[in-house]
Amino acid sequence: MPPFALGDLSNRHPQYQNQYTLVNKSGWLGFAAVSRRVLALPPELLAEIFLCCLPEPGCITITDGTPDPNTPPLVFCAVCRHWREVALTTPGLWGTLYLDAEFAYSKAQGDEYVEFCRQWISRAGDTPLTFWLEAFVKDDNIRSLHNLLGRLARNWRSAYLSRDSHMPNWLQLPSHGKYPFLEDLTFATACSDPAISFCDAPRLRAVCLYGFTTNIRLPWHQLTTFQTDNIDVSACLKVLRDASKLVEASFAWIENDHSPSLSNATIPLLNLKSLKLGQESASAETFPMGILDSLKAPALKSLTLQSIEHNHTPASNISPFLSFISRSSCQLHTLKLRLIPMSTAALIECLEATPSLRNLKLQPMWPVNSKAIFTQFTRRPEFLPVLESFYLVFPNSGMLVSSATASLVVDMLTWRRSATPLHSFHLAHPYPEHWFGTAIEAHPEFRRLRKEGMRLYVGKWWGDESFMHDDLFIY
Repeated sequence: MPPFALGDLSNRHPQYQNQYTLVNKSGWLGFAAVSRRVLALPPELLAEIFLCCLPEPGCITITDGTPDPNTPPLVFCAVCRHWREVALTTPGLWGTLYLDAEFAYSKAQGDEYVEFCRQWISRAGDTPLTFWLEAFVKDDNIRSLHNLLGRLARNWRSAYLSRDSHMPNWLQLPSHGKYPFLEDLTFATACSDPAISFCDAPRLRAVCLYGFTTNIRLPWHQLTTFQTDNIDVSACLKVLRDASKLVEASFAWIENDHSPSLSNATIPLLNLKSLKLGQESASAETFPMGILDSLKAPALKSLTLQSIEHNHTPASNISPFLSFISRSSCQLHTLKLRLIPMSTAALIECLEATPSLRNLKLQPMWPVNSKAIFTQFTRRPEFLPVLESFYLVFPNSGMLVSSATASLVVDMLTWRRSATPLHSFHLAHPYPEHWFGTAIEAHPEFRRLRKEGMRLYVGKWWGDESFMHDDLFIY
């Protein structure tokens, strides 16, 4: 029997006789003890109860790429024949599926897996569909899955479709289709893709495009979340201009198109709370700082700017950043600056302009003056007075540390703990030597702070994942 098969849907209700709680430890609605009265409930009432038992609207539990038989909806099929019949005829239980491409690639089981997915989705009827499919290898069974999903496009509610840019587009979506239920779309594009319009999707609010293209037409005026990559500066600004209701915006790998002027007028983004900008090239002429010259975001709470490491990157002009903060009059809570080329003095000036920060992540591109940085954080009540979390990554080379640096770190933490709300500090460094981290962690004050509950880490830098793990893009 293939691992994705549902198996024998036989009765297992005796094992549920010992369950007496309606809410389990995770907070989800669980089973009460199964009695004859419960088993005999009318189908309409049982169906409503089953729908309420889903972990969250439209979701299922996945184990090793397959639906978990011990959680809804499959678990309902194992209690008794009556429950099984009700579950199998309740479309709302079957509107979500994670399609595992590895099963589809299997020569021995690929055809069976396609049929399994077809049967699962067929039980959903006209219920809005939520699905995930990542496929990066050309395969006839992947084509079959794409064709299956494409034929049901009108029923999409939340669609996640990721593929290699060199793979053909097998979805066969209409150029001007109707998507009455679509709320969330994640779509990988390719230059050869035909034009597709999602403009007739009145509920669509969140879109992620892997590879920006004008061939995908969207209802910009109604979007609240948009993420993309491989987009040039002009297109980025046009999106921000057209999508005036954005609350979250993320642009990774922005390419410098050498536009003579970024924008003739300021773009007001009155609802924007989170903005992430990632640079593709090493040029610092117009990005990432420069693009802020065109924006005004008074509600902004989180700002991420990141570049790429390059030996000959010129210093960023920080005046657009300072002007943006002043013009927006925003109360910024989170700031992440990664590999932005700037001097220690410029970095300090940027931080002084954002006194409302609660969370700060820094990974300087160039060596910084560690004494100047840590001194700013010590015994200066006006410098980031409400900072709660500080994450610092030292540059890969060119920065000298000593026992004095270790003492500066401990002094900063001791003062911040007593005078400000700082409760979390993470210092990552590229040095293979253990003495630097050991010198800090061996300090009595450091051990006291950790014992008192302060979250502290000093250690090796492990790469992108530990720095940007909570971001919507990682490069």
